[in-house]
Amino acid sequence: MLTVIITLLAGALLLAAWIASNVLQQLNKESAFSGPAASFENPINLDKVPTPSLFDEATKALSIVIPAYNEEFRLGSTLDETFSYLQRRRDQRGPYFTYEVIVVDDGSQDATVGCAAKFTRKHGVDALRTLRLPQNRGKGYAVRAGVLVARGQNILLMDADGATRVSDLERLESAAQDVMQQGKESLEPSGGSPPHQAFVLGSRAYLEESSKAKRTALRTFLMHGFHFLVALVVGRSIQDTQCGFKLFTRDAARRIFPNQRLQRWCFDVELVHLAQSLNASGCTIGLAGARVLCVEMWKGKPPEAAPWQPGVCARHVFHSLCHLACKV
Repeated sequence: MLTVIITLLAGALLLAAWIASNVLQQLNKESAFSGPAASFENPINLDKVPTPSLFDEATKALSIVIPAYNEEFRLGSTLDETFSYLQRRRDQRGPYFTYEVIVVDDGSQDATVGCAAKFTRKHGVDALRTLRLPQNRGKGYAVRAGVLVARGQNILLMDADGATRVSDLERLESAAQDVMQQGKESLEPSGGSPPHQAFVLGSRAYLEESSKAKRTALRTFLMHGFHFLVALVVGRSIQDTQCGFKLFTRDAARRIFPNQRLQRWCFDVELVHLAQSLNASGCTIGLAGARVLCVEMWKGKPPEAAPWQPGVCARHVFHSLCHLACKV
């Protein structure tokens, strides 16, 4: 009898090991950032525009990276508001405030690229460039692709739906200066060099209670479950990892994004986890949250929301959390 039990246990362990091996192989396959080299195209003459690298010296004060997938109805309003703000700020600060906007088209099936091209023709290819991915790879992949070709000393991520006012960038910049100053003060007694690395996340956590009435009971339950799992990975110091409004100094982006692996769901959590891991290894990255406002902007008829698919969402979240768990 004992022999039978031992045999069954050994078989169960071998089966579990085989399943785990296959799951990890699938996760590694899904997280591989492979594909054609990124390139920009001038919509005016269709010439290829040289592709810079995040590891080159910064030639702009600010890069704004906007991942976009089927956003023809909302991207125009967002770019209008963004360029109005950037031009006002340049008028105030003078010609030393230089900027670029990078729209990363994640394999859109609509007129997203055409919408971006109109703004390129209006503002010039140096001010707005569109990075086209040959197929849909996920928001995490699109964000990483855009950051790796950014030219700015500071790099802002923002969503194509304009859910956060671009002027709230100044709140993130203020928070970044605060955390870098704190790092400088902590290093002064030892004579170390001041850090130039900061990662600031926009936070809309204060809107959570007011938005509960708009959610179904199932979505509210899943939200709390997700928050619990996120807290296990990155702790509770960051209240909102999912807001698309995030600011990185160039040095911080160089440390974080080459190590990013998640392409779709939960990539925001991975970015926070990577920053925390780098801090633990002695690489000081100031990490903070800054409260931002939430707005809705579009012209004409709002786009219809894509149907929510709990099964697909659960599968992507499960895969992403498994990947994070393996890294932790």
